[in-house]
Amino acid sequence: MHSFDYDVLIIGGGPSGSTAAAYARQQGFRVCLVERLEFPRFHIGESLLPHGNEIMRETGVWPKIEQAGFIKKSGALFHLANGLATKEIIFSEGLVRGLDQTYQVSRAKFDAILLDHARELGAEIKQPATVRAVTPIDGGLRVIIEHPDKSSEERTARWVLDAGGRENHFPCEAKKALDPSPFPKRVAIYSHFENVVRPPGIGAGHTVVVRLADGWFWLIPIDEAHTSVGLVTTTESMRRGKGSPEDIFHHAVASSPKLRELMRGARSAMEFHVTSDYSYFRQELATERMIMIGDAGGFFDPIFSSGVYVGMNSARDAVRLLANADRQQRGLTPNERVRYAKRIKKRAKVFKDLIGSFYDNDAFSVFLCATPPLGLDRAVNSIVAGDARMLWPVWWRFKLFLLICRLQKHFPVVPRI
Repeated sequence: MHSFDYDVLIIGGGPSGSTAAAYARQQGFRVCLVERLEFPRFHIGESLLPHGNEIMRETGVWPKIEQAGFIKKSGALFHLANGLATKEIIFSEGLVRGLDQTYQVSRAKFDAILLDHARELGAEIKQPATVRAVTPIDGGLRVIIEHPDKSSEERTARWVLDAGGRENHFPCEAKKALDPSPFPKRVAIYSHFENVVRPPGIGAGHTVVVRLADGWFWLIPIDEAHTSVGLVTTTESMRRGKGSPEDIFHHAVASSPKLRELMRGARSAMEFHVTSDYSYFRQELATERMIMIGDAGGFFDPIFSSGVYVGMNSARDAVRLLANADRQQRGLTPNERVRYAKRIKKRAKVFKDLIGSFYDNDAFSVFLCATPPLGLDRAVNSIVAGDARMLWPVWWRFKLFLLICRLQKHFPVVPRI
């Protein structure tokens, strides 16, 4: 039997990778985490979901998050671009207890706290360093790690967790085949701004979404002075737009009365970033000894801020899966790999269905409805808070909500927007 350097080697030090490292250390595994960039570093995706709080409690990092001075998030606010319709979601009014609030975070600070926590639990951190190859050996995997000076080292592990995001820095057959995307190709243009208008009271910590004809804006408060603001539109609309991405962003703000109101005194505090074509899911999410977690496996759309939560949840699932197989001194069976992928995709599909209703004009009329019957909005509220388990009280209401969204296409169940 091969003697291994580590039990678990993790690629990527974002929330998925750090969470996996924490869970793996709690199981007593020897853990190495390889992160490509020096922290702190800028990253988009600043909004957490309340259902992710329990994961951070389990890993022990939650008290550090509570003490970090992040802005409390108790809900979300959805506006039409013309300002004529608004919907507020308050998490505490959902069907699932205990999902009252979470935080809006600067990812530079948040990700560093999670990574430092994994280090304190005993994970070895190699940073900055890049994994360049992962090859099977008897009972495990050989990993080539490249350092900034171009020197490289070879390490072995019984398990590899790939939390390296959607970019791939090593050849991997398992990552090539993608599921057909349910959405058109989209692009996000974003920056951090000062002096963005915030709602009063509890709403000051809300994620604000402004719906356009062919896209939407997010406005996420990340500290007292700065707000993350981004435009999401189709790549087709971007191609038709004139000028640079920054020009397209400012033109979209200027064409929306609601955005003009919110951004009237705003000024950019950093350069603009562009991320394109970000809705994808890999067909396979695991091999015999490697499991993909977070964005390495797939990502749908940032509209409901599900990325960090889905990634951390997949980290928990993956460590449980490998720990069970490791106790039996074997790799993952084909059946286990399929079940893991199905479980991750089933959870993601809940958000996918809600995302679909957001982008469809008829369905969005139902979403925006102030007083839908049978507490349907309380079920949607619970999903927006991150509860994708689909327990019965949420399940039947969400299914009915989606049915009404489909009926709305043919005759108006609620007033059309």
